[in-house]
Amino acid sequence: MRSALLGVALLTSGCIPYPVYKTLQPRSTVVVTDESRRPIEDATVQLVASSNPYNRERSRVSDTTDEHGVATFDAKKEWRVEAIVLHGAEFYYWNWCVTKAGYKTFATSNGGGQRVQRKQTFTLVEGESTECPRYGYGGPRRNFDKGEHSVSNDSER
Repeated sequence: MRSALLGVALLTSGCIPYPVYKTLQPRSTVVVTDESRRPIEDATVQLVASSNPYNRERSRVSDTTDEHGVATFDAKKEWRVEAIVLHGAEFYYWNWCVTKAGYKTFATSNGGGQRVQRKQTFTLVEGESTECPRYGYGGPRRNFDKGEHSVSNDSER
């Protein structure tokens, strides 16, 4: 009788563990250019992984652009055991930050990179570079003027 009640409680609560193969970091190639579409060498590109429902920054990976303005990020995936509970299942979203002295910092916010393309181009404009923001709870946040940078997404097939 006790095991039957426990089984009913688990089934109705939705707290049944299940395996899931999660993308912790998507694969992407980023090209950083100036407003004249010239590649920018030695720019620092950060791919920041955060997750909800906890709104936490999970990882921050950096790469430096080469002479062609290219930075690459490999995919990171892993098997996990999760359970859907009252606050929902954990899902990941991503933000980008690009810095280079002499250029305004480019940063997405609120999961602006959630649908990370395999190939993307970020255009930097001249100005003062600032440090990249912290994402999620517990860190300072900055609002970036959306008119100060541009993004174009090129899908690779």
